[in-house]
Amino acid sequence: MLAQLDWRDRMRRRTIIGFAATLAVLASVLPLIGLWGILQRQAENAKQQYVADYASWTAERVGRTLDNAKRALVRAQTIDRMDCSPEHMKQMGQVAADAHSIDDVGYFRDGELVCTRLGKISPPVPAHAADMDLGQGFSLHFAERPILFEGKPRIELRLGDYGVIITPGRFTDLVGYTDMTLGLATAQGHVLELTGPADPQAIKALISGQHFGTDARYGFAARPVAGLVAFALIDKEQAGNAVAVDWRYIMPVSVAISLALIGIIIWISRLQLSPEKTLEQAVRNREFIVQYQPIIELATGRCIAAEALVRWRQKDGRMLPPDQFIPLAEASGLISPLTDLVIEIVTTEMSSLLRGNADLHISINIPARDMESGRFLPVLAAAVAKAGIDPSQIWIEVTESGFMNAPTATQAVETARAAGYRVAIDDFGTGYSSLSRLEGLPLDALKIDKSFVDVIGHDAARSVVTSHIIAMAHELKLAMIAEGVETPEQEASLKNANVQFGQGWLYAKALPAEQFQMFYQSRSGNVPT
Repeated sequence: MLAQLDWRDRMRRRTIIGFAATLAVLASVLPLIGLWGILQRQAENAKQQYVADYASWTAERVGRTLDNAKRALVRAQTIDRMDCSPEHMKQMGQVAADAHSIDDVGYFRDGELVCTRLGKISPPVPAHAADMDLGQGFSLHFAERPILFEGKPRIELRLGDYGVIITPGRFTDLVGYTDMTLGLATAQGHVLELTGPADPQAIKALISGQHFGTDARYGFAARPVAGLVAFALIDKEQAGNAVAVDWRYIMPVSVAISLALIGIIIWISRLQLSPEKTLEQAVRNREFIVQYQPIIELATGRCIAAEALVRWRQKDGRMLPPDQFIPLAEASGLISPLTDLVIEIVTTEMSSLLRGNADLHISINIPARDMESGRFLPVLAAAVAKAGIDPSQIWIEVTESGFMNAPTATQAVETARAAGYRVAIDDFGTGYSSLSRLEGLPLDALKIDKSFVDVIGHDAARSVVTSHIIAMAHELKLAMIAEGVETPEQEASLKNANVQFGQGWLYAKALPAEQFQMFYQSRSGNVPT
């Protein structure tokens, strides 16, 4: 009897223990299962909001770009000369310089394009018919091809006798969408801009009025703007992988439930970071590197310098070029700390090579705002002194917009040159100024923009502009560096025109510091040409 009671007691204890164990397992597993469902819903909602935000930001960007172009056209109507004279083209150049979204301004007479800010068009080119009426006299043209530039058709906005070419990519140049495709299309299905691959069916759904949804592969959102459709697409498979990664961290123990909630909150907050916050974090975390594109002395083939070019290294190893983040850095006030970081990297990486080669120099791009204020000069002076290099081995490159305020620009250039640095105007011909307006600036060099080098050997009429720039630069005794030299024919033509220096893929792409040093050692002596 006692044995039977003992057996029953053991069985009861085992039952209780098993039941408690089952409850413990259920208490751990059920909340985890529930949490997994919550996380799945949160991930989906975050993804949907993420796509919707970028569609809205793209629409805002499109609206601002069109407004900027419209203001430029309205201003063009006030130009008091319409005879394609130098004064007329100068005024068109000023209109282009003051707008941030246009590449060129053209003047039409009797339905034909007769001149742009860069020169007369001979013979005149018949104007294309409007593709879209934006109202108030404005019309949009989708297939315009700039007269003085090679490349894909551009988007043009026209009013009265003037038209402006929209800068390529300006409608969708946002930062932070590494897993996102942004685009702009018409209501009839014509895609105007696209930053990456996109499902045609998803675009078709967006254009048809389904402004939010999913298909077999993409989640998408769209926003109407000015008769057009701005949209964003995200790959659902990539988003699903991100969920799996976060779930892995909450699996081991029940305590991970709390940790997982924190992780998901952090993950969602990262997804919803604004482009400005993303860039701010990148600057703070020093996610940028510098690559160096060699500059060659055309007469000897020697490497005598390099231009420092900043790159944004992404977590997946990709490198974003500066045109994808510099506009945001300038607009958000982050350009100055980014410039300081570039100065620090260049003077640290190149210090030994520069100290050992007195005839070598490195060019650093300085934003227009910093150039006019001179804010960067104490930073540069401290970095140069710490590296033990001569100030003359640092060249400062400033785009034309940096010389918009001539008196302030002159003082800034004089201050920089008095400190021992050399100053060059970068990408000449793409902004507002002419060489005649630079006569009063104490510059050392001028960089001929790649667009003017591209026409060499391809279009004799267009090459006239390039020859004019070179001739006037010689008159002003400015050293010249031709950008984008890619063929021996371009090199030969530039040498014959007595252009002293060149850079481009004919010699080398932008190189990491160690590779540039090896390149320099191989090209620092006289090379048969």
